[in-house]
Amino acid sequence: MPVIYYKDSALATHILKKCRQLCTPFRPPIWLLNQHVQTIVSNFLLPKPAMRYDREYLLMRDRGVVSLDWALVVDRRIRETSSVLIIIPDLTSDATSVSSLTQAASDRGFRVVVFNRRGHANSFLTSPKLQGFGDPTDLRQVVKYIRGMYSRANVVAVAVGTGSGLLLSYLGEHGSSAHISAAVCISACYEAQEVLGKQLRSFYDFLYLFRLKKILCVHARALSDYCDMRAAMTSWTFQEFDENLYCKIYGHKSIEEYWERNNPMRDVDDIAVPLMCINSLDDPMFSNDFIPYDLFRCYPNLFLVVTDKGGHCGFLENISGISWADRLAVGFIEVLLDAQLKMK
Repeated sequence: MPVIYYKDSALATHILKKCRQLCTPFRPPIWLLNQHVQTIVSNFLLPKPAMRYDREYLLMRDRGVVSLDWALVVDRRIRETSSVLIIIPDLTSDATSVSSLTQAASDRGFRVVVFNRRGHANSFLTSPKLQGFGDPTDLRQVVKYIRGMYSRANVVAVAVGTGSGLLLSYLGEHGSSAHISAAVCISACYEAQEVLGKQLRSFYDFLYLFRLKKILCVHARALSDYCDMRAAMTSWTFQEFDENLYCKIYGHKSIEEYWERNNPMRDVDDIAVPLMCINSLDDPMFSNDFIPYDLFRCYPNLFLVVTDKGGHCGFLENISGISWADRLAVGFIEVLLDAQLKMK
């Protein structure tokens, strides 16, 4: 059974009683017990559901552009009042990588949209700026835009992997005015500066840095006058990459100043939204040493679900269905929305 960390409250009692997925153990087959198998199969080998998306480009205040991929689902249950689920994929991923989550939510009647950072997911760059790790400015404008489009609907969010850094930053910075009814972080990244530190510690770190460089290379012409392109492309640590790219673009004097503005945990005490974080103790990318267990014991709106197995963004019980974490994320949000509806 998963281990749940929370503070006793009426909300916690309701969730534990109504969220059936919390009582469902994560049981992968023997060949999926290994953390690396879970991570590699889920992120690189597993065929994703054939979801169709309609891309929309949204202009930001500084003339930059982000892209929104709206899931195209023929479902009579989708109405003007249907809840809108914003999915924030991993920093180097796109809508395809979260198709199983999109399908899980769409099957339950959610209107799903995938938020892509500016310049990511094969979108063009109209300003000399890539979004910082935990800079919630663009996401804020997207949430307001969606609320304007669907004023009668609840807006909820699920973030995956390093995408959780952006969601945690947003929820903390905007607190009770976040305009999000419920949120989930899968394989949450907490102390990002420690995780993405001075040394590349594993194959995954090398691959992750390579994919970040690939994104930068696509926009080399647009960014070359605003950062040290050669130094960024030849960097061998995340710190060097951030110093030569993001610190230059944002005008930060040091990497410490950059992370002071982008650390996902900087305003975590101000999160007012019901939030569930799902982590595996064998995550090969984010060490469980950085999981802030005490945080979830202090705040009645924060919940942590921990499993022994699952890898990074894995949680697969087979190779043909929706992951255990995806089902839990959708189930948690449904329980929260139902509770909020009954309180009106």
